[in-house]
Amino acid sequence: MRSLVFAGTVLLGAFLSAGSPAGEIGETAAGWKYLQGTDGKLHSMTDLKEARLIVVAFLCNKCPCVKGYEGRFTRFQQEYGPKGVQFVGINSTSGPLETMANMQQRVVSGNLNYLYLRDANQQVGKAFGATSTPHVFILDESRKIVYSGAFDDNRSESQVTSHYVLDAVKALLEGKEVPVAQTKQFGCAIEYR
Repeated sequence: MRSLVFAGTVLLGAFLSAGSPAGEIGETAAGWKYLQGTDGKLHSMTDLKEARLIVVAFLCNKCPCVKGYEGRFTRFQQEYGPKGVQFVGINSTSGPLETMANMQQRVVSGNLNYLYLRDANQQVGKAFGATSTPHVFILDESRKIVYSGAFDDNRSESQVTSHYVLDAVKALLEGKEVPVAQTKQFGCAIEYR
């Protein structure tokens, strides 16, 4: 009887200590290991230990919203990469268009200058709690999630009035708090199996 009580206590403790929901602000990011990149290499979050900040965007090949943001993401990496910020695109969506060959084609046709990784088993997307493409997360130097949501407030670049990710990254690089930590992401739903 005593062993049953102990086992029940251990299980209850494990359940209670499971932590906050995935992608919660202030939580340590789940990370990733050995995701295949469009560059033909395997990538892990620990490879980016020199980056001051990591901006993770969950992407896919077929979403028109993602295609509309590719130029913004490329310009972001071009400007902030030299300042110690790494932009990483992760494709967790299932479907016939979400192949590595199609991802490589997106990199070439879009002139993408950031890491684009395939989360084929969808574990990273689920661990982050990503729901749409693009769904953006900013990780600070300790790899805690300090922002979750949309890159900015409008699919049409000419109509953007709030630059959520840019403002957050600028603040963090200056040692300040993120002005807006969470916004509503929009785009195509991630298709989980």
